[in-house]
Amino acid sequence: MTTPAFLQYEHYAVLGAGASGRSTSRLLLDRGKRVTLFDDYADPAAGNLQPLRERGAALQFGPPQTTAAALAQVQACVVSPGIPIDHPFIAEARRRGKAVLAEIELGWLLRGGARVAAITGTNGKTTVTMLLQRLLEEGGLDSIAAGNIGLPMTEAVTARAGEALARTIFAVEISSFQLETTDAFAPEVAVILNVTPDHLDRHGSMEAYTRAKARITGRQRADHVLVVNQDDAACLAIAAASRARIRRFSLERPVQDGAWLDGELIMIIEPGQRPRRLIAIDELKMVGLHNVANAMAAACAAQVLGVGREAIAATLAAFRSAPHRMEIVATRDGVTYINDSKATNLDAMVQAVSSFEGGIHLIAGGRDKASPFDTITHHLERRVRRLYLIGEAAADMEQAWGERIECRQCGTLANALSEATAAAADGEIILLSPGCASFDQFQSYADRGRQFVEWVNALPPNPVPRPS
Repeated sequence: MTTPAFLQYEHYAVLGAGASGRSTSRLLLDRGKRVTLFDDYADPAAGNLQPLRERGAALQFGPPQTTAAALAQVQACVVSPGIPIDHPFIAEARRRGKAVLAEIELGWLLRGGARVAAITGTNGKTTVTMLLQRLLEEGGLDSIAAGNIGLPMTEAVTARAGEALARTIFAVEISSFQLETTDAFAPEVAVILNVTPDHLDRHGSMEAYTRAKARITGRQRADHVLVVNQDDAACLAIAAASRARIRRFSLERPVQDGAWLDGELIMIIEPGQRPRRLIAIDELKMVGLHNVANAMAAACAAQVLGVGREAIAATLAAFRSAPHRMEIVATRDGVTYINDSKATNLDAMVQAVSSFEGGIHLIAGGRDKASPFDTITHHLERRVRRLYLIGEAAADMEQAWGERIECRQCGTLANALSEATAAAADGEIILLSPGCASFDQFQSYADRGRQFVEWVNALPPNPVPRPS
């Protein structure tokens, strides 16, 4: 779908009244369009909706059966990322022949001459998006990080205009939720970091989840670039069907176009060139081999966008992990506290645990996303001394892991931190890496991480010798 084709209509439904929906509504109103904003649960009296109401946007809030009739008045729909593809409202819109488009694709259609580098994957998206944006800036290029990272694509595009928009490179974090309602989306550079089980409660199967991820490259052309994880079978299968130039990164073996780990060195190569040293991994401030992979992925994307090798190496050496992802909070009485609240699935948890040799007091749990807990027992038992389980998934986790690893049912994060602090010995690690969503007890993974950091920093000094 082209920009003129989608913007030919006069009246649009915007599904979802969160940040993306409000941004989309403002963008459409700026272009003289009529807007009706739909949401199942939002409070129509919320203060952040008043500016839209004052500009003439209509609000239709409530369950789909009470608002779907209003669809007859609109001609096209823009879907926020939080709205599932099987939502009754979307099904009804399509039944009525309405054009349906993702918010992120609307922003992409309005990008003007700007280039887009889109990053997806089960884990590492935020870190790589932040790192790529930093690499582009340090390489002298104008860049904005947008998408699932927090700034809606429609808002990012609106913030730039004219020549400023044309010279911008958008580093866009994009989730499977956002990809599943894209149509023509074709970024100049796409990055797929990994594809492992996650969000199966929404997608229904691993196959459907993988298909959603693959949409990031489905419309790419031969002059576009796809960066993929050479060590991930699902990534390789997606790459095999892509029309784009393929760059690869690997922790395990050399590649012909991309980056790989050679002992303690990250090497990088372009077609027809000889391999060049990029950086030694002990120069990185990010913790864990998964972050070495993230660094390689970002470097591969930055290089094809015009950033030189020396600038890439210098930026990698200075960059620290994204908040709530393997974030070292403090070392108290010889015990290191690590906030990995962004680990909302099992693969992220395994990556975090695998970053250490052992002595881990692991705080895990929250709201399950249909995760197969028993499939990672062997990864945990070699390194985890004790599990402190919280939230709705705690009982299922103990059932899966309890015979091989000591488990404590703690209920809340505060209780888990207290018990782990009392038990951890000098040289051990207390790791918050929940492997679950946060919404049973917190507003978000960031809220969970912030509270963990606050509680760690408020811990009193230990008045008695630690166990050994």
